[in-house]
Amino acid sequence: MSTLYATKTSPRGAAKPGKPRSRRAVLMGLVHKAGVQLGLDDAARRAAQVAFCGVESCKTMTDAQLVAWCWELKRRGAVIGIPVPAQVANHPMGPTDWQLVSIERAAVALGFDKGWADGRLRAFCARTVGVDAPQFLSRADATKVLTGLHRWQASGSKRQDQRPTTPAKGTP
Repeated sequence: MSTLYATKTSPRGAAKPGKPRSRRAVLMGLVHKAGVQLGLDDAARRAAQVAFCGVESCKTMTDAQLVAWCWELKRRGAVIGIPVPAQVANHPMGPTDWQLVSIERAAVALGFDKGWADGRLRAFCARTVGVDAPQFLSRADATKVLTGLHRWQASGSKRQDQRPTTPAKGTP
């Protein structure tokens, strides 16, 4: 896992590592970079943000909204690398970065807007693998949690497809 650093340019032109940046700061920078790549001026980017998540400023977005907006911009064609969440497992057989990002994306898609801090995600982990703290997940446990989240997503979409539609009044 790499640490995100701001780089400062010295008078001689060599880049020096600076203070580590928070993931949130990096995501906000990526939103602005993606807007430029997609040819959106500031007003157009803010209008698109309001249409997507109902918030005009990146500063007032929740972390989940910010991550979802970055993934949406990437889907629209921006070439940005979205950083993985901070490593929650400190052991060699802990979940991979890919597993952590995938669990976070699936949780956001299900409406768990606080990511790993959301009590619903922790309760789901506890029901699925018996571990309620993500720092204690193994790779196998992370796979089970991810599979469970994907199945939950799929069952929700199937239930919506199976709901009977009521015809409008006056139609046969």
